[in-house]
Amino acid sequence: MKKILIGFAFVGASVIAAQAQDVATKDVPQAVAAALTQQHANATDLEWEMDGANYEAEFDVDRIDHNVLIDPSGKILMSKHDVMEKDLPQSVKAAIDQSYKGMRLDDVEQLEKDGTTYYQVELDQKGQDKKVVFTADGKEVTDPAYWD
Repeated sequence: MKKILIGFAFVGASVIAAQAQDVATKDVPQAVAAALTQQHANATDLEWEMDGANYEAEFDVDRIDHNVLIDPSGKILMSKHDVMEKDLPQSVKAAIDQSYKGMRLDDVEQLEKDGTTYYQVELDQKGQDKKVVFTADGKEVTDPAYWD
C-alpha cells in the first residue's frame, strides 16, 4: 500500500511539473520580456513559467498579484489580477447570488482576453470549491475557461 501511495505522489508531482516549468529571466525571449515591460513597467517580484509553448509571468504591481500569458512572439494572450469583492460589477454579484446561493466568495480576479473583461471567482461551500467565469454583465461563460 505504501508503494502505491508513493507511486501516486510521484505521478502527481510529475504531472504538475510538466504543466508549469520555471524559466530563468535570462531565458525569456526578448519579445516576451519587452511585451511585459511595455504593459507593466512597474512589476515587482517577477517570476516566469512555461505554460505549454507560452510564457506566463507572475508578478506584483502595488502589492496586487498579476499574471500575464504571452506567446513567444510577444503577443499578450491573457492577463489577470486580483480584485476586491466590492469591485465586482453589480451584475456579477447578482448572478452569483442567484445561481450560487449559500456559497461564499473566496477569490476574485479580473481577467482580460481579446479586449474583453471577465471576472473569475472561486466559490466555497463546506470545503467544496466551484470556479466560475462571468462576463462583466453577469453572464456565466466557459470560454475563456477559469485560469488557475
